[in-house]
Amino acid sequence: RIFRLKRDEALINRLGFNNNGALKVRDNIIKAKKYTSKNFIIGVNIGKNKETPNETAADDYKKCFELLYDCADYFTLNISSPNTPGLRELQNEKYLDELLKELKNLNDKLSSEKGIPLKDIFVKISPDISNEEAEVIFNTACKYELTGIVATNTTISRNYNMQDINQAGGLSGKPLNKLSNHILSLLSEMKKNAGSNIILIGVGGIFNKTDIEVKRNCGAELMQIYTGMIYEGPALVKKLLN
Repeated sequence: RIFRLKRDEALINRLGFNNNGALKVRDNIIKAKKYTSKNFIIGVNIGKNKETPNETAADDYKKCFELLYDCADYFTLNISSPNTPGLRELQNEKYLDELLKELKNLNDKLSSEKGIPLKDIFVKISPDISNEEAEVIFNTACKYELTGIVATNTTISRNYNMQDINQAGGLSGKPLNKLSNHILSLLSEMKKNAGSNIILIGVGGIFNKTDIEVKRNCGAELMQIYTGMIYEGPALVKKLLN
């Protein structure tokens, strides 16, 4: 369910959200923090279960959020994976408003009860949305005082000059670069017009110094790399930092 498009330096994946559950993730994070001297920041990317209808999706996010609250440094609400049926509908205003409201209220409640600072919350969005949909997401994220927006997830669109495009799933790597930068630029313009402090994280097709510079010019303040590490290896991080 993962396919390398080597000529295009891309991947197609249709993994879905298979995992051992939030409690196991919690154990893994606690162990990692116990056995390392490094002060790593660990973010947790949460989503709904495949069988959960969108009408009650917020319950899944809230349960993960609460179970992992003590050990996660920040949370990303994944509402944009193309491999969980119906998940991208959560980007619609009706569902998104409810989800972000519920998570904000829970964040306030848990922070107060535990006497710890509020957790930073990001929302991860699709590169396949329209300008109007991007505006709805931006305004709703600002309304509920999210820390930031992750732009973007993988795409279901295909460049027909690519190899091996007959596989279903989310496309990442170099072919995603322009799409994700377009969404990033849209959000950056909205941020400027609104005078907002919301943080934009750039994701999609980062392989080299130029990719970093372009993302920064498009408004990214932080970057995430995924497919680049598959092709370049872990040393890519050091190379980009240098």
